[in-house]
Amino acid sequence: MRILGIDPGSRITGYGVIDSDGRHSRHVPSGCIRTGSKEFSARLGEIF
Repeated sequence: MRILGIDPGSRITGYGVIDSDGRHSRHVPSGCIRTGSKEFSARLGEIF
C-alpha cells in the first residue's frame, strides 16, 4: 500500500509518501512546494 500525506498551505505545501506491506513501512519521497508571495491564484496554479 502506498500512503500519501499532505500538509496543505498556500505558500508552503508539504508532502510525504510511505510504502507499507502491512508489517514494514518504508519512506519513499518527501518535500515541499514553495510558492513564495505571488497572488493567491498563481500559488494555487503552482501547487495543482
